[in-house]
Amino acid sequence: MGEYHLFEFSPETIDRFRTQREIPVHFYNKDGQILIYKKEQASDAEIDRLLRFVQQGIYYNTDDMDVLGIKKKKGEGNNDGLSDVKLLTEDHAGGLTHDTAELFGQLKRGTITSLHAKQSSERLNKLFQDFEQQPDAMNGLVNIIELMTGMGAEQEVEMAVKRTVVSMALKTRGMKAQSLRDQQRIADQVNVLMMSALLCDIGYGRMQMPADASLSDAQMEYIRNHPMMSYLMLAHEPSIDPRVKRNILCHHRPMRTGAAGNNYPNMKLLLGKLNSLEERYRTEPGKDHIAADVRKQLQLLKTDLAYDEDANVLALASEFASLTSKTSWRDAFSPRRAVQMIVNNSFFTYTDRIVREFLDHVAMSLCDNERIITEGDFVIVASRGSDGRPFFEVCQIDAASRYQSKPQVSRFATIQPEIARTPRMCFVRFDLDHLRPDPRFAKFDLLRDDSRHIVYAVDAHYDEEMHRRFTELTAGRRRGAVDPAASE
Repeated sequence: MGEYHLFEFSPETIDRFRTQREIPVHFYNKDGQILIYKKEQASDAEIDRLLRFVQQGIYYNTDDMDVLGIKKKKGEGNNDGLSDVKLLTEDHAGGLTHDTAELFGQLKRGTITSLHAKQSSERLNKLFQDFEQQPDAMNGLVNIIELMTGMGAEQEVEMAVKRTVVSMALKTRGMKAQSLRDQQRIADQVNVLMMSALLCDIGYGRMQMPADASLSDAQMEYIRNHPMMSYLMLAHEPSIDPRVKRNILCHHRPMRTGAAGNNYPNMKLLLGKLNSLEERYRTEPGKDHIAADVRKQLQLLKTDLAYDEDANVLALASEFASLTSKTSWRDAFSPRRAVQMIVNNSFFTYTDRIVREFLDHVAMSLCDNERIITEGDFVIVASRGSDGRPFFEVCQIDAASRYQSKPQVSRFATIQPEIARTPRMCFVRFDLDHLRPDPRFAKFDLLRDDSRHIVYAVDAHYDEEMHRRFTELTAGRRRGAVDPAASE
């Protein structure tokens, strides 16, 4: 009898079920009770019922992995499987940087053309093929930070190249780790994502961006116009895939509508602006093709995706590219620190799934195989009580494999965060004055506990006082001395 693992839906999964008109296996709750029965000739309504259980969790039996096309992770639970092979060459980075600089220069002088779009798509497809066909594509080093250091590219070009490569790696590895899909479908979806990554921030080139670190609410709202600006710079060009344009409009909307977090632009405002544009261009001579493009986007935005994978990948890759690039007000952060900051910003910004896939499949390879989460580290994990409200537990890592998101931990305290809501939601600090120790050191294996996920990685250098207090609380702990009856 197999185990029950959380099943992670994607738009491609639902599309496959609809195309085949079947629910190929039983789906369960976490206790192994059947929620949705296997069915041939399933209707769209029956398949859509699966999406109702996304929030509470729907599980599959590991005996059905082959039917679902899910691959077992090689080396899971141990440290094997990493490779120090560098997957990118100077030619890769140099060619993409050169082409991106030329494209962005053209966009400053005029508009994108079908020729520019075709050349960019071909360059990205060649990069993906070279990356994906290497034997170490799934576990080698994504060495884009090292290569970009000596390129001397302008900031906007540097960030676009990094964002594109990180998006490619995360999408490719995530798809291959989850299921067995045909090569043509993978190539198509990765090319759409890479084009989206390359172009999603071009709107900044037409905006007067703030030049310091502290942003007022008004400045943040201004910045949040850039997805719409980027889209408007592409709306006229029919050769650009509509999915690329949708991704650009949504690349800072990784969380489901209605979630408390940092999604922007607001969906109601976005739809309102697009409807106004459609009405304007419909009556303006020579602009009916733009009106038609806007109508297509309005139609695509009506689709409520259970998990918008591309938006999640683009948002996270954008943050990594930004943090590892020098700006007018700060130096670039190291790749390892950038990963930490992404994790520590994740609770209000990303879905748990994309953080897991980033930590498990890409983060270490961006950091020269340096671990982000190691034995003895302190982390804060989030869970939800019976009333749905989040609570936060302080844990120490007992064991961690190369799959960084799911270590074994021991809880030794609970803590409350102070949360800022403007100009964006984030943890300001954790209240050490009201830290509540838990001497039981209850143990959890996050690989088998889907109710908890890491939302903050404590760093001794950046979180000095917090690290000191946690060290004091765990100083007397003897490994293996915990009463098994106290474990949960």
